[in-house]
Amino acid sequence: MTTQRQDGGLIRIITLPEAGVAQAVFGPLHRHIAHIQEAFRDPHGPRGAPAYRVTLDAQGDQLTVRADASGAADIERVQRIVDALADLARRKGKVREGEVLAAISFSEGPTEKSGPMTLPQLGGLTLRTPRQVHYVEALRDETIDLIFGVGPAGTGKTFLAVAAAVEALKQERVDRIVVTRPAVEAGEKLGYLPGDLAEKVDPYLQPIWDAFRSQMSENDLKARRERRQIEVAPLAFMRGRTLSNAFVIVDESQNATILQMKMVLTRLGEGSRMVVTGDPTQIDLVRPDQSGLAHAMTILERLSGVEIIRFAAQDVVRHRLVAHIVDAYDRAESGRV
Repeated sequence: MTTQRQDGGLIRIITLPEAGVAQAVFGPLHRHIAHIQEAFRDPHGPRGAPAYRVTLDAQGDQLTVRADASGAADIERVQRIVDALADLARRKGKVREGEVLAAISFSEGPTEKSGPMTLPQLGGLTLRTPRQVHYVEALRDETIDLIFGVGPAGTGKTFLAVAAAVEALKQERVDRIVVTRPAVEAGEKLGYLPGDLAEKVDPYLQPIWDAFRSQMSENDLKARRERRQIEVAPLAFMRGRTLSNAFVIVDESQNATILQMKMVLTRLGEGSRMVVTGDPTQIDLVRPDQSGLAHAMTILERLSGVEIIRFAAQDVVRHRLVAHIVDAYDRAESGRV
């Protein structure tokens, strides 16, 4: 692709001639193109009017990129984004909004690798932020036996941990997956729910089962549960056990007490690895100061074989508004509103 000078600025025309690729990359009503252009908003533009370092115009199978005379680097960045999305469209037949945001995120900063930019994947999921990539690298690194993934809701902490666990199980690097979480509710009482303990806590474990269903068929999940290759249970069920050759996920760990955290961390047996996820700002314990998550990270952070990944509002991958909601609550709690 070449950039030409026109009317004192720069212009490049990107053509995507393959059937359906341009439509997938541009998005419905060109929404994907709008997201890409928004990434080049100039905060120093005229007050009251949006200003962009590049402008994009999609027509048919062509995208016209315009910038001022100093915008060559921005045009190259747009090219990297479009190339990555076009590659996704050719392989998957569609491009989702989250994948557009991922391409924008990974296109930032200097280009170190030659060739087209590729979006990192895990179990068919497109990773969205550099911190998610760091997290997945730790989840796959078998020299790291204990990983803490902490941060706000919607950053993919649990979802990616489950995807990495399923990958390890399918590759026979572990014999089973064990997921556990405290049976502590956000303002509700389990005792009033019908059924035995397993039936009472099952609704609180549904997010975990949903994550598994995103990585395998219902029949495969059922078969592996029956063979006890996949187990999801309340934290209380872990007491007295030794978990060997397992990929262990401790979810919602901010609701584990210090003693419970010590108990579950010491369940690790030979050939096992553990991922501890949680959000220190969403503690549902009667005494929040008894949460074992922050305590465990403080005393274990410097140990060999332990990795801590701290997610931030910028890593939220749910609806775009969620990141702003998280940031607004953080400001309120710190007295900056």
